[in-house]
Amino acid sequence: MVLNIRVLTPDRVICSTTADEVVLPGLTGQVGILEGHAALITALDTGLLRIKLENKWTPIILCGGLAEVDRNRVTVLVNDVEELVSVELSEATQDLEKAALAVENADNSKARLDASLELKKATARVEAINYFFNNLCVDFDILKTTSFIKL
Repeated sequence: MVLNIRVLTPDRVICSTTADEVVLPGLTGQVGILEGHAALITALDTGLLRIKLENKWTPIILCGGLAEVDRNRVTVLVNDVEELVSVELSEATQDLEKAALAVENADNSKARLDASLELKKATARVEAINYFFNNLCVDFDILKTTSFIKL
């Protein structure tokens, strides 16, 4: 038996597929989900959701939300997802460095909070691009049981 996973935003279904393993970006660290996982509801941080199917990983950048695990079904409700368009690793790395500097140079708590969120997004972008460069990602077109919606 495999996991069924759905990733939803308030206005669309991002993906609905099966998976062998799911790794969620929890608030206190990564949460790994395998077949037979105990029922769980957890808050999600901005970061990289990874879906493993047939030894290939598919990364999706999430912008906060909640996840529910119940009987081999994972439902991920997120505020938004970020699409990976043609971004080069060097550009993403520069964005990551700028975001880290913005956190260091923030002069008040609001600016620090905003900069921290951008740092999390930039980190997730670099991680996702590294997945693609390392050929660990699934080609979405070959997943017959998967539906993805381009943003």
